[in-house]
Amino acid sequence: SDNGMHLNTKKTKEMSFTFSKRIRVDDVFLRAGSEVIERVQEFKILGLILSSDLTWASHVKYIVAKANKRLYAICQLVRCGFASGDISAVYCSLIRPLLEYAAPVWHPGLTGLLSDEVEHVQKRCMHIIFPDLSYSDALFVGGLQRLSVRRETAVAKLFAEIKNPNHILHSLLPIKPINQGLSTRDTYPYRMKIGKTSRISRSFINYCIKNRM
Repeated sequence: SDNGMHLNTKKTKEMSFTFSKRIRVDDVFLRAGSEVIERVQEFKILGLILSSDLTWASHVKYIVAKANKRLYAICQLVRCGFASGDISAVYCSLIRPLLEYAAPVWHPGLTGLLSDEVEHVQKRCMHIIFPDLSYSDALFVGGLQRLSVRRETAVAKLFAEIKNPNHILHSLLPIKPINQGLSTRDTYPYRMKIGKTSRISRSFINYCIKNRM
């Protein structure tokens, strides 16, 4: 207001992140002038669906549904008699990117069930392209990897880039303090932040530190 700017309240949302039973946020609402900012439990931003419970169930449901809609193109190519290698290339360019968009952000927080839901889309595609082969054999013939393996590789690659002191996110890494006069066999330079729950270990940086990437 001091700078002559006006907030578009229709496009502004509030999301509260709290897991404490002692803190109540239900009775307090943000306002812009006389208008109340809408409070939401999940919101899509930059192609990711963020949830107030810090889980990725809604996002996985969204990308799986979006990818399944494109399976029709794979079925049509099979019916038209295209070579399996060409159909696999279409899958890699048309469907797989939907399942891997911004994967380093949400992969560390996936449960086994959510990971299987994402993998199931690729299994369906491989079954359509290679109906007589098992999933592992179809991946081998098609020169593909499991999506979980590819996501893990993407996480490790990004973390390796962040470890570069010139990276814009390098300052976020929790450096392990040096104990003067004490020798240790553990030369890993980072330490994971301690939390009361396991939720913190499922964030990107702590996940990478926990797995010594």
